[in-house]
Amino acid sequence: MPSGPSFPRRSLVLAPFLAPLALAACGPPDTADAPRTLESALADRRRALLARDPDGAGALLPVGDRAAQRARDVEALAAGLDDWAVELPAGGTVGTGEVAGLLRVRVAGEGRAVAAPVRARWDGALHLAGDTPQPWDLSAPVSAQRVAGGVVLHVGEPSAVGREVAADLADATARVDAAWGTGWPRGTAVVVLARSADVSRMAGTAGDLDAVAVGLDADLADGRPAGVRVVLSTERFDGLTPLGRSVVLTHELVHVATRATPRPAGAVVPRWLTEGYADHVARRGRDVSASALATALLDAPGEPQVPGDAEFTTADAGRVQVAYAAAWTLVTSAARVSGTPAVTAFVRDVWTGTRLEAACTARLGRPFSDVVATWRRDVASDLVGWVP
Repeated sequence: MPSGPSFPRRSLVLAPFLAPLALAACGPPDTADAPRTLESALADRRRALLARDPDGAGALLPVGDRAAQRARDVEALAAGLDDWAVELPAGGTVGTGEVAGLLRVRVAGEGRAVAAPVRARWDGALHLAGDTPQPWDLSAPVSAQRVAGGVVLHVGEPSAVGREVAADLADATARVDAAWGTGWPRGTAVVVLARSADVSRMAGTAGDLDAVAVGLDADLADGRPAGVRVVLSTERFDGLTPLGRSVVLTHELVHVATRATPRPAGAVVPRWLTEGYADHVARRGRDVSASALATALLDAPGEPQVPGDAEFTTADAGRVQVAYAAAWTLVTSAARVSGTPAVTAFVRDVWTGTRLEAACTARLGRPFSDVVATWRRDVASDLVGWVP
């Protein structure tokens, strides 16, 4: 949403953050005297966690580290940890060399595992290191609330905001289905935190965020994109109206849905298109004032410009607000002429590798320059007659 980016490139990691830590694997390998390898240690840790055995998962952990890691593993299991694995590069590594791998983690209720970069090493103990925390790394109890649409992970004492999010998740999912279709992992984990600073830590970004979709853009072993989680804070959500909270949640679920679509290497998807489409889907049919939503843009001097990607991440909050307002009004202007289904097809084409100009002509029936010209006329008229 306008307070920050929704596409962080750093993801959640099931490991303590900021410093490497030796983690243990459970039990001996299949052959008692066979040398343990990085691969077998990772496999043993996975087996122990999926067997809900935190003691076994820490069997080779140095004594001084066992208690702290066991506490984190217990919280992960309480959150419904349903899959944990590290995918190593083809061929893997045996011995003491560190390997950059891909960690996948899924909790019950999530449609897809969330991926994260991780560094792994075996030297008699299993070392895993990552840069950002999982919900259970934040020194607070984690409870899972399974609901239609996915699961809400309450970090700390469940709050009124968290319960409201749980009640709204099914409706937000249905709104995304109505625009994007149902071909996306429709089970989403929403992590509810007390502080916006913890949202930034989990997203690997700076600034206060209302909510953010997190997870590494990567393919899992089956060739399909990894999943995405939504992270939000009660600190920020308390300042929004119930309608505003519903819009923000729906906006983030649009990102979950679009990012579930395979994206070819080299595909260029401008930020204004993804953010503008997410806002269009989240706001359409709502009882809100279009001109109030776009105040930052309507008050900005000069002719409105299509925002570049950098405008969404600048430290200048005013420019960020203008960028989001420009993106939303541009996409919605196109939908007013061609309809939301055509705009959805346009977004899908660009996401899957079609050049923007070609996709615009094919799906919206006119060149992009015409779309921009119509949008500028709409803005010049102060969005008179608009109903989101």
